[in-house]
Amino acid sequence: MTTRRAPRGAAAGQLAVAAAGPLAGGTVLLLADALGGVVQVPGEAVTYMALTALILACAALVPALWLSGRLRPYRVVAAGGALAGAAVALAGLVPAVPVFATALMAAGIFAAPLLAAPRAGALRTSGGPAGGQAAALVGLAAAAWIATLWAADPGMALVIAGVAAAVFAAAVAFVPHAPAAASGRRVARVRDVLAERDVRAALPVYLLTGWAASAPLMGGLRLLTFRWNLIGAAPVRYLAWALLPAVALVVVGRPTARAAQTVPWLLLAAAAAPMLMASAPGPVTLAAGFTVALTAACLTFAALDTTVLRPLPEPRHLAAAGLTCAAAAAGGLAGYGCAAALRGTFAEGTALTLTALPPILGALLALRLRGPQTAKPPPFLHVRALSVPRGPVRLYRVGLRMDAGETIVLSGTGASVLLAALAGRTPCKGTVSLGGADLTALDAGQRTSLGLCHLAGPELRVPAGLPVAAGLAARARALGHADPDAAARSVLDVFPPLRELAAAPAGTLTGAQRGLFSLAEALLIRPRLLLVDGLAGGPCAAAVPAVLRRLSATGTAVVVAGPAAPETLALARRAYTVEPGCVTEVPVPAPGGSRRPPVARSTGGPAQ
Repeated sequence: MTTRRAPRGAAAGQLAVAAAGPLAGGTVLLLADALGGVVQVPGEAVTYMALTALILACAALVPALWLSGRLRPYRVVAAGGALAGAAVALAGLVPAVPVFATALMAAGIFAAPLLAAPRAGALRTSGGPAGGQAAALVGLAAAAWIATLWAADPGMALVIAGVAAAVFAAAVAFVPHAPAAASGRRVARVRDVLAERDVRAALPVYLLTGWAASAPLMGGLRLLTFRWNLIGAAPVRYLAWALLPAVALVVVGRPTARAAQTVPWLLLAAAAAPMLMASAPGPVTLAAGFTVALTAACLTFAALDTTVLRPLPEPRHLAAAGLTCAAAAAGGLAGYGCAAALRGTFAEGTALTLTALPPILGALLALRLRGPQTAKPPPFLHVRALSVPRGPVRLYRVGLRMDAGETIVLSGTGASVLLAALAGRTPCKGTVSLGGADLTALDAGQRTSLGLCHLAGPELRVPAGLPVAAGLAARARALGHADPDAAARSVLDVFPPLRELAAAPAGTLTGAQRGLFSLAEALLIRPRLLLVDGLAGGPCAAAVPAVLRRLSATGTAVVVAGPAAPETLALARRAYTVEPGCVTEVPVPAPGGSRRPPVARSTGGPAQ
């Protein structure tokens, strides 16, 4: 079950955070040689400092995930990103070696949340994983342009990049967010994520995708320098121009990032980039290799996130994003180190060509990813983007999927409103389909008369002066029962206290008795969707679960609105708390008294 997507401001905040890390880190790496002259150390030393900061960021993921499980994750991201950006700016302001090195190391530690949160958040935003990757490319492109425009003053370039990254990260704290979950663990542990088969199978593919992005990037910059004698800001300028079409291609190529089957082909495209760059007749053609490599790598990451991370329960998204990002970072470091080692033995072009072999291996390993092998059968009940814009309780873009015979429990202030909307008794927007039939085209009476939907609650739908038995017989007659009186007697036998009131006027029934009367009507109607607004209490309370199970066994989808009490949850396979703007899953006791873990906790995401 889902509610509206993350608020539009939250989606923009996630994209800004996705750009913050590449902006600050990319500026340091691209200006390593120039910064070495300012700090008075070799440029390679600055590069090693930056890569060490990346290693520290990966190591700090564990405490970052621990904090995210106890605080709101976006607050951890905002604080960590702001401090990391400030540390990068400090490194630019104070070029003394101790301060510079300490600031870079601190930036790496504080930046740990930026490795996981943007990708986890992108799973719920309108842009999706491909949008998050495009935002990361925008951050890298901004770093390349800053490094180009301020090549003569690398300290000022670090200040600009650091301040911009800090602002982007801190902005996520000032945009609207879905309310916190009422219950349940918000962030799973890494070992829970490792229990997922596809996550384990995807880790080496993430690692080799990181290799496919890193090796051509660093190797191509060296080729521009040593093959065509481009110095200073010139190599980075070619990269800056190449990143612009890469961003556009990732946005346009989003459809290719929706299935696991595209991952091998994308990795093969990434593997072709080093060979294109090694044989390039000029710097422009080599720059096209940057575009190919980074586009293919980003779309591969997006496809892996879509097929491996998105199907996971939401509490596992952050830990899974952190684990796979650490694998990708390890691959990037390995690619950089291997390319440097190969250059000590082979010529620059040959060394770059050899770095294409691991991504080809990654394409073969990607064949193990299952992903969605076949299209899922359409759900029996499919609610999409259902909104109730008016009334004391308003709902926005709620989604729900149910199988035939499934029972779920809804609690919270919006539960009864959602039931009324499904029954057609309150104006709403969105789509409700039941067994392939569009319920939104039918009013409440038509939904009931056709046996599609029945709302059981305290509302009386027969004349108040009509006896209970006669009212049930009238309903049976309207439904076409051959013997309406016998049908009425058979359902009254299920509720003995109600049978004793067979001759009493229906208007004299109490609220609980009217609820039983509605359930008796449900036994006559045998609806495809039964909506129960509160379980009836009193002497017949014990019979109610048996009736619901009986209807569920015949294929009726049952939705019960009421407090999440143990006796109510015992009926259900899933349970949710419905509040305006937030739908939260509630743990449901499993048979035998243990508790089922929440399948998902929805505070946003696409309507299913």
